[in-house]
Order: sequence, then structure tokens, then C-alpha cells
Amino acid sequence: MSEFVELHLEPETLAELGLPDIGYPVPKAEFDIVSDKLHLATLLYGLQWKSTQAGVDWPALEPAMARLALLMTPDDEEAVVTAEGDDWELAIGGVDLMGNDRDKRVVTIQRGAHLIAAIRPLPNGQLRVAAYRPLDAKSAELLVMLSRRPHPEYGVNMFKNNWEYALDVAAGSGSAGGRGEAYVSFWEKGLGVGADGAEIPAWRRQVALPPQRAASIAAALGAWYTFAEAE
Repeated sequence: MSEFVELHLEPETLAELGLPDIGYPVPKAEFDIVSDKLHLATLLYGLQWKSTQAGVDWPALEPAMARLALLMTPDDEEAVVTAEGDDWELAIGGVDLMGNDRDKRVVTIQRGAHLIAAIRPLPNGQLRVAAYRPLDAKSAELLVMLSRRPHPEYGVNMFKNNWEYALDVAAGSGSAGGRGEAYVSFWEKGLGVGADGAEIPAWRRQVALPPQRAASIAAALGAWYTFAEAE
């Protein structure tokens, strides 16, 4: 794991970029580079890392994370984009949080009482995700893990496709949410509907959340992946 040092940007830079006046953690190895020439992806990765740390007020970091991701994709209004790495691929776009008449199952990434992202399958069993809050490092890690490209013989961790693998991971999450970090969850009858068919108000209300811009989420995933893979 990289060592991080905190960078404080000049007021003129903060005003120009529309960023809040907070400390921006950056990997120590990148500090001199970022200090000399601002690298937005490095700043975003540092905040993604910081937001996963125990005791951190992670919602307070979200405005800066969202702004950095937006600055990295200022003109891209595509409704659906593809994010990918050497061995993973993920479609990013709108997701029906209540499923459909044939299949209402939704896999989510949650943190505390908050919906971070929701996942539904594409026809080929690969994944499409919508994100509703900026991605912290754990959320990004989970999305990349779930979207590994299937092996022609062994599939995805011995499951035939990414959706089947995501369903299995969600079923095995247990009490992961009690640790305060992002985790994978499963809603059999759509977000906010319990196994008995009764609505769970705190979650049902989040069906109305607007998804974040697809290109911004792709940029956030790219920032995390670039630095995480280098460690």
C-alpha cells in the first residue's frame, strides 16, 4: 500500500477548478509530480483511498470527488459508456432499480444506509452499472472484481458469466455492511422491497436517486484502476 501525503492547493487553483479547500492526499511517490503539474486523476485516487479509511467522514469528501471526476470528462454526455482494463469490462449507464417483469433481481453496492451503485445484467451475462454517489476505493475495487472478463473455459470464478458471479458474491456478503465499508448486497424483488414483499422505506426512497454521469464514473474507475494496479 502506498504512503500518502496531504497536498493543499492554492486558493487560485481551487477557485479555478471549483474544488473545496480540503487536504488532498496523494501517493508519496507522486507528490513532487503533482505539486509541479496538477494531475486530477492522482487527486481523485487519493480521495478514493481516504474515503475508505476508518473514522473518516466520507460523505464530506464526495463533493470534491464528484467535481474531480467531472473535470476529467467535462464534455462527455453519452448515456452509456464502457469502462475497461486489461482483464475487465463494464457498461455504465442507467439501471432499472426495480428490475423488470421477468427478473426483478438487483445487485447493489451499499455503504451504511446509502446506495452507491446498482448492477443489472446485459443479455450476454456481463454487467451494466449505474452509480449514485462517487466511488470510493472499495466500491471501485468491487466493481472491477465483478466485471472480470470471462475465461473461455472457466467463466468468471467458475461461474458461467459475470451476473451469476455477482449474484453469488451478493448472497455471501453476510454482515459486511457492519464494518462501515462498501459491500455487495442483493435485492430479490427490486431495491427497497424485502423478501416478504414489504417495502423498506429508507431504501425504497432511493429508487428516485438520479444516476451520476456515466463518463464521470468511468473516469473514477479508471483513476482507481491505474493506481491500484501499479501497487
